Amino acid sequence: MSKPIHVVHLTDFHLLAEAGARLHGWDVERAFDTVLDDALQQIPDASAFILGGDLVDDETAVGYARLNRRLATLDRPVLAMAGNHDDPIAMQKQLRCAVVHGVLTIGGWQLVALDSHIDGSEAGRIGPEQLDRLDAQLSRSANPTVVFVHHPPCPVGSAWIDAIGLEDSAALAAVIERHAHVGAIVCGHAHQQATLEFANRPCLITPATMRQFLPRSETFAEDTLQVPGYRVLTLGADQSLKSRVARVALAQGACG
Repeated sequence: MSKPIHVVHLTDFHLLAEAGARLHGWDVERAFDTVLDDALQQIPDASAFILGGDLVDDETAVGYARLNRRLATLDRPVLAMAGNHDDPIAMQKQLRCAVVHGVLTIGGWQLVALDSHIDGSEAGRIGPEQLDRLDAQLSRSANPTVVFVHHPPCPVGSAWIDAIGLEDSAALAAVIERHAHVGAIVCGHAHQQATLEFANRPCLITPATMRQFLPRSETFAEDTLQVPGYRVLTLGADQSLKSRVARVALAQGACG
């Protein structure tokens, strides 16, 4: 039997145009580099890296170009999607070392990245055209599948985050439910770790590479006790899917 493959999901970097610039007290690039370096060290045989959205907070071409130079050093496939703090057009132009809003097929699995960005909104929407393409892709290939989207399609339990979630989650659920080979949905946006259920599948929320949000909070609140992290998906040749979150303590000065 073939060995399982490992896929690393990192999300919510909130990088800026200027290296070393701070956002909400965080040296966001240093934090991202530290988390990515940990993943490379701990999962040296990772088959792919997934970038879960909110990649460049100020949506600048120079920010995406610098991220692309970092991706070029990975020497393995990268799949990327936009979050609310992104410019999908700039991503397509600048992230030449990534597949943006597309499909990767690795180790018998297909990994699908959806674009949930809405211009001028914190909430997300996939839209009927993209949902039709997803339905067609899942109909063409019966390979076991993981669907990635920035905005969680189900409530995470924090009222202020749930108010800016995925607006067309019911339409996404209808597509997912038609295809039994979809093993999980993986998201970012919430800056916290959670294992939920959506369309009778696991919905896995990955923590950010910078500040964390307090779970089950009615209004905005940071979780100052929790450090950044990433998610590792272990995908088996027998269509099994396992998941774990790794947390990374940052060097002094990376956070406020």
